[in-house]
Amino acid sequence: MGSRARSITTAVVAAAGFVIAFFMGVQTHLGQRVEDRVLDSSIYSEQSPLLALVTIPNLAIALAVIVLIGLVRRAWADVMIAAVALGVSNVLGQLLKHQILQRPEFSLDSVNTFPSGHTIAFTSVSFALVIVAPHVARPVILPIVSAIIAVVCAQLVVFGWHRPSDIVGGVLLVLAVTAAANAFRPQRGRFARGAAKARPRRALSILAFVSGIAGFAALAVAGVLLLLHVAGPWDGTAWTLTAAAASGVIGCAVAASAVLAWMLSARRSA
Repeated sequence: MGSRARSITTAVVAAAGFVIAFFMGVQTHLGQRVEDRVLDSSIYSEQSPLLALVTIPNLAIALAVIVLIGLVRRAWADVMIAAVALGVSNVLGQLLKHQILQRPEFSLDSVNTFPSGHTIAFTSVSFALVIVAPHVARPVILPIVSAIIAVVCAQLVVFGWHRPSDIVGGVLLVLAVTAAANAFRPQRGRFARGAAKARPRRALSILAFVSGIAGFAALAVAGVLLLLHVAGPWDGTAWTLTAAAASGVIGCAVAASAVLAWMLSARRSA
């Protein structure tokens, strides 16, 4: 499958996942009830130096640095894709959360928090950085930013800043926007040739496979913990629900990074 086909497939699947996460977590009585229990089981901490980095000035600085990296590489298409991924994701996320999407009053808290702005900010900056990075550096940078996104997602759940569906929606929104932008990338340009030039693509393919397994493993752990909490010996322990939610959002973040690696591994341009 070529780069454009992978991008279109990713955009469609991620957008569908975004809609499903919104419907299941926000638009149903059961979804709201379960996520309210997750919030009740969190530790409610406002102290997080990592999450405090999300400000408009910091996002502007990140965008400037990412554009600069792309311009130094003279990778004009990568600059445009990264800028769209970062800018559109954050603006669209705020519009969806505050203007478009509504949360039915199935519980006491009727304020819509879907999708998570913190998740969108970290994920969009991370994905944009991977896109503008030199191809040989992508297999090194991607696992690092994937780990950072996973930590952010886990903290948002454990500290009670967001519901799980908010975080999943944020990750999927960024993935969909990034993939849609990459689908319009010009097919012509400089092409990498030779075995040495092909190594980053092979490394990304391997990374996509390994990260995909890790993501699904985290989701499986979340399912087991949820089962133990609902019908097993740990039905009375709040920490299992928190751990299940944290493991679930971590799995989503790692799986999204795997899909990004899979999508970028099809590109042959240098």
